[in-house]
Amino acid sequence: MTKKQSKGTVAAVGIPIELDLDSPEAGQFLTKMKSVEPEVWGTPGHFTEEQYAAFVALRVELSRRGPEFRDTIMCFGEEEGETYALCRWLRARKFNLSDTLVLIDEAKEERREAFEADFYPDPDAALGAPVSTYIELYPQFYNGHAKNGAPLYISKPGVINTNSMECVTNLDGILNYHWHVMHHDFGNRLRERKSQMGDRFTKFACFCILDLSGLSATSINRSVLNIIKVQSKIDNTCYVETLSKMILVNAPVFFSASWKIIKGFLDKRTQNKIEIFSSKSKATTRLLELVDAEHLPRDYGGDAEDSHKIYMRQNSSGSGLLRQDVQLMTLRSHDSYGPVTLGANERMEVSIFTKSEIGATFKVTNDAKVALASGEAVHKTQAKAGTEEFDKELPTNIPLDSSALVGPGNFKIRADSNGSRMHSSNYLISVRVLPK
Repeated sequence: MTKKQSKGTVAAVGIPIELDLDSPEAGQFLTKMKSVEPEVWGTPGHFTEEQYAAFVALRVELSRRGPEFRDTIMCFGEEEGETYALCRWLRARKFNLSDTLVLIDEAKEERREAFEADFYPDPDAALGAPVSTYIELYPQFYNGHAKNGAPLYISKPGVINTNSMECVTNLDGILNYHWHVMHHDFGNRLRERKSQMGDRFTKFACFCILDLSGLSATSINRSVLNIIKVQSKIDNTCYVETLSKMILVNAPVFFSASWKIIKGFLDKRTQNKIEIFSSKSKATTRLLELVDAEHLPRDYGGDAEDSHKIYMRQNSSGSGLLRQDVQLMTLRSHDSYGPVTLGANERMEVSIFTKSEIGATFKVTNDAKVALASGEAVHKTQAKAGTEEFDKELPTNIPLDSSALVGPGNFKIRADSNGSRMHSSNYLISVRVLPK
C-alpha cells in the first residue's frame, strides 16, 4: 500500500475511498508497533493499514445511510463517540467490513420491535411480574465499577430454578426485561461512567462476575438453555463487544473440565477476557486485583454490602423492603410454608404466582391459627398446556389481602389443592416484609 492510495473497493462491498496514510488522523489511528497486545487490538492508535481502511469505509457508510443505521451503531447514545462505536462493531467481525455490515443489518431487524417499544422502560411491565421477585430467582445486578472504569455486573445463573421461573414469567417476559436492562440500565451506567471519567473511559463494556454456585450438570436443562440463548442473541447481535472481563467463580469440577475443551475454540483475545476459579480464596485474590474493595460485595471478598442486600435494595422500588423470600411449592393435596416472623414494626405482603389450571386455595394464619388472609390461585385460560399459545401467556399473580398481616407475630401459609392427589401443580409464594 502506498502512502496515498485510492482503493476501488474495500472488503468487496464496493465502497471507493481514498486513504492518506500521512495524514494527522492516520497517524493517530495506525500502530507503530510490529505486534499489538490483544487488549488493545482494534482500538484507535493500534490499527493496521487494512483496519484503518475498513474503519474509514464504515464511517463513509454511516454518513450515507439513514438514522436507523446510525441508531443501531450508536446503541448507547452519542456519548460513546462515533469513533469508538465504529471500532466496537468492526472488532466484532475482525474488521471484515462486509461481515460487519451484515451484522449491523441483522441488529437493525433484531432490535426493531424493542425500539418501537422504547426498549421497555418499565422493568416490571417488561417482565410481566415484579422485578424484585424475579431477581430472587435469578440474581443479577450492577454495583460500582472495576478499576478500569467498567461497570461491575454480577450474575448467579447457578441458582436458577426453572419451575419457579415459569410460575412468574415466560420467555417473552425475560426477553423484554433483558432489552430493558441492556438499553436503559446498562446504557445509563455507561453514560454515567463517561460523564465521570471523560476521555479516560472509551470502551463501553462491563466487568462481569459469573457466580456458578449451585450449578449442576442436571440443572442445565432446556429451559435454562433457552434463557441463555435469547439473551445471548441480543447481546451478540445488538450490543457487540461489550465484555471487558469475565471472572467465573465457584466453578464446579465438571465445568472446569469442559472449559479446557471450549477454550480451544476461542481466539486469544476472547480467552484473555475470561478467567475461571473453583477456589474461593484464589478468586477473591484475583477479583481484588481488578476491583476496588469498596465496590466488591462482601461475599466475594470485598467491603461492599452482601450481594443479596444490594440487589434487594436496588429492586425494592422505594418501598423500604426489609427482606424478601420466595418459595416454590409443588402441591398435590396440601402443604404449608413458614413460620414467617414479623417484628413489632413490620408487616408483610403475600403473593401467589402460578400457571396451574387446577388451582389451590391459600390461607395465612397466625399463632392462634386464625385465618387473616386467603385467596384462590388458579390460571384461567382457553389455551391447552404445552402449546405455543399457552407458553406465550404470562402466569397469574394473585396478591392476598395483606392488611391484617402485621407484627409482632408468627405466620404460616397453608395451601389446599383444588384437584386430586393424582396431579401436582407448581406455585411460587412471594413474601415481602416491609416497615409498618
